[in-house]
Amino acid sequence: MPDRFLRHSIKTVSERTGLSPHLIRAWERRYETILPERTDGNQRLYCDEDIERLALLKRATESGHPIRTVARLPIEELRGLAPQLPDGDQSVIGAQPLQAGSSGPRSARTGPELVESALRAITSMDASALESVLEEAVLSLGQVAVLSHVIGPLVQRVGDGWQAGTLKVGHEHLASAVIRTFLANAARPFAVHASAPMLVATTPSGQVHEIGAALVSAAAANKGWRITYLGPSLPAEEIASAAHQSHARAVALSLVHPADDPQLPEELRRIQRLLPDSTTLIVGGAAVDSYEKTLQQIGAKVCRSLNDFSAVLDGLRQGSN
Repeated sequence: MPDRFLRHSIKTVSERTGLSPHLIRAWERRYETILPERTDGNQRLYCDEDIERLALLKRATESGHPIRTVARLPIEELRGLAPQLPDGDQSVIGAQPLQAGSSGPRSARTGPELVESALRAITSMDASALESVLEEAVLSLGQVAVLSHVIGPLVQRVGDGWQAGTLKVGHEHLASAVIRTFLANAARPFAVHASAPMLVATTPSGQVHEIGAALVSAAAANKGWRITYLGPSLPAEEIASAAHQSHARAVALSLVHPADDPQLPEELRRIQRLLPDSTTLIVGGAAVDSYEKTLQQIGAKVCRSLNDFSAVLDGLRQGSN
């Protein structure tokens, strides 16, 4: 039986359940899955029953049950829902066998399947369903892969749908809010060293679609960069000021819409002129091709994918760019 009195750190709980510390905290905050005790220093402490409950929730969500529907079920019901562990795996205390007639675990869905599910949630204006898909994606793919295989393609599909008229402004706002919060919560659970390079991420004046900037912020954080995220649509002076004050190694801009802003080329030139000589300007997003001539003239690093962005960051950190 679980020991209700033995206490464990969140690191231990993460190791024993396979859940990241971020996801454990997110489930607590959003769904009140468990209520851990706190030390005088506000550190979480978990008992064995908490660990069993979290592990059962992980297995239930992996078998297809949305976390929002199972988060507060009694532990006896969770034992009935969760699929049986493979033979010899007794990592969950008190794990129970499958009930008669219950199905085994559902195969993990691929990135494209998860993107389609996320789009259905956005189309239905179902924020909770979108959150569940993103949480499933993290469990299936991990925090790094989910950026390039789910969120990156999803951002592109939402942008395409908005411009084609198949998605409305409300759909995009819902997607932006959920994805932005998800990316903020997915930041590294431990502090980046003070000597790590700094990245400033934003969109230039007139570019109000911010998911791309939030996405590259999360990608850079996962690569060990410190991040200053400024939100959307900032004038050149504000962007340059933030770069100077933070001693940024790079500034990342996202260009999505409009793709024919007559003011933007000069704004991009102003940003480049005002940045410190030691700061590299990185530009990506769906509209980069429309401003390619200007970007080439000012010497910006153009990224058309997260892989491109990752390669530029690696080059900067190694001093080759």
